[in-house]
Amino acid sequence: MTPEGDLLAMRTNEILSELNHTKKAIHRSSMKDFKVGFPPIISSYLLSKILKEEESLNFLNALHMIYGGSNELLSQLLNGEIDSSLLGSLEKIKHPELEIEELFQKEFFIIMSDHHPLASKKELAFKDLLNEDFILLGEHNIHFTAFNLLNEKYNHSANAVLKLDDAHTIKELVRKNLGISLMADIGLSEDFKHLVKIPLIEADKQYFHINYAYQKIAILSESEKNFLEILKTLK
Repeated sequence: MTPEGDLLAMRTNEILSELNHTKKAIHRSSMKDFKVGFPPIISSYLLSKILKEEESLNFLNALHMIYGGSNELLSQLLNGEIDSSLLGSLEKIKHPELEIEELFQKEFFIIMSDHHPLASKKELAFKDLLNEDFILLGEHNIHFTAFNLLNEKYNHSANAVLKLDDAHTIKELVRKNLGISLMADIGLSEDFKHLVKIPLIEADKQYFHINYAYQKIAILSESEKNFLEILKTLK
């Protein structure tokens, strides 16, 4: 095939893909419910906020919640498998195919038992934690990426002894002084008895960005518009 033929074939495939996404968007806009990606730690925080502030929860009937890590949900969104998604990131997300609303951001803290020798510190440098046992959210979570970015500065000297997908279990293990963790303030709103959260020094600070994303070609239903407006009121 000639270079011109290759170019035409590639462009044809792009157009067919766009048409397929558009057909899905039109079909889904007419459906009563819509699929929304929810990273577990974000969903726990946001749903607890919504339950406190909303007089009516009828809008939740329109949501079909799909749980997964942010990277996994982003792939599903781009493939048209879900309609929209909450996404966590360490910086602002930009993508040519997506409309992305940054809702808010939360600081990462070191959490530890109040019996830990460092529990009285006002702030901590990551270099002072290299000999600690870290208990972290798993590799598909943005939290693990944040840990790796800090650890890269010190030749990956810090040790992640355990990786789990449940923030509550991590806090229970840390409470028993079996290790420490790195966690965004979004995961620290409840069950904090006998735990302390200590900020990192300025040079080591990391922030967890909470975003809501959907495809630019999407035709938002009234339920989706309502859900987005509710999300914008939360911090």
